[in-house]
Amino acid sequence: MNNIPTIMYHSVGVPDPDWIWNQLTIPFDLFADHIRWLKKKNFSTIDFAQYYRHLLHGEALPANPVFLNFDDGYLDNWVYAYPLLKKYGFKGTIFVNPEFVDPCETPRKNLEDVWLGRCSLDELQSQGFLSWAEMRKMEEDGVMDIQSHAMTHTWYFSGPDIVDFRHPGDNYMWMDWNDHSDIKCHYLNKDASKIPHCLGTPVYQHGKSLEVKRYYPDGAVKKHLEAFVAKQGVDFFDNNNWKNVLQKEAVEFMSTCRTEGRYETDQERRVRLHWELGEAKKIIESKLSKQVTFLCWPGGGYDPEAIEISKEYYLGSTVGSRDKTGSTFQPVDGHVRIERIGCPYIERKGKVIYTDGRYLYHFIREYQGSSKHRLLRRSLKLVKSFF
Repeated sequence: MNNIPTIMYHSVGVPDPDWIWNQLTIPFDLFADHIRWLKKKNFSTIDFAQYYRHLLHGEALPANPVFLNFDDGYLDNWVYAYPLLKKYGFKGTIFVNPEFVDPCETPRKNLEDVWLGRCSLDELQSQGFLSWAEMRKMEEDGVMDIQSHAMTHTWYFSGPDIVDFRHPGDNYMWMDWNDHSDIKCHYLNKDASKIPHCLGTPVYQHGKSLEVKRYYPDGAVKKHLEAFVAKQGVDFFDNNNWKNVLQKEAVEFMSTCRTEGRYETDQERRVRLHWELGEAKKIIESKLSKQVTFLCWPGGGYDPEAIEISKEYYLGSTVGSRDKTGSTFQPVDGHVRIERIGCPYIERKGKVIYTDGRYLYHFIREYQGSSKHRLLRRSLKLVKSFF
């Protein structure tokens, strides 16, 4: 089963240099080149249902199968990826988090509208997340299979140690998500003024929501530090020593005022995991009138308990990049875990540079065990690293 390449994409569109995770966006013209090369080399795309029936019953797969995955449910999957896959007779699987789904009721314009002369390429808006209406359309066309990415795709505090503080330009927007889940689908919009941002809030040690036991800090520390920063004025963070000042203030406050944080109990965590995994499945199935049987772990984060609970809801799940067990199938419980390979890229001067369709082709063949294609892929990488 390791010979079936499962390629992981995220955002497919126009890279936004202001987005902290802009390395997740492959330019749509490069993605189009990927699809053209897969078509040229006679690959066939499959979905999880086909993959699973092949493992369970030995059902034949089409020649040269490849499984295309798209994580997080970005709007640009509708705007660019879906029309391109449809054009070449391919299909993919999108993993969505219900908390990130955009509530808009009318599908937004995409490449098909450009091709039909209804709008220009520059008029396309691709920042944000998918709506249920867009997902239904992609499902109806048989181009995209919508599956689960759990409910929240967030991070939670995992211990009492303070590792940072909220400050201008920080990367802790997930703390805003946790306080205001209704804003999650809008966080990619240019107008971020509607999103709460509490400067000075302590950032405790943290981890991905499905792999940690959640820690709840005493709210008094947060309240005190936010008030302290507000009192200093807008220029406080211009001081290069601001973090040390806040660290000292936090230590002094906690030493004079008794503060008590707590970890969630084992039972609370089990309830939370069931909600994350079960409620996400329930909502997607209800909104799209379909069965949801496959889970992609958000951020590749999970632990043994989360895996066992997931088996109550899903026939299969992905394998995180840190997990070196590879793809596995357990005939006893009928559960499959699928290893994925990231969309190939090279790093140049600290930047992620996605590679073209030729490189992807050699990358896939190397994954399937071809030493010839490994040499060709390495040669291409050497050239692309300098030019």
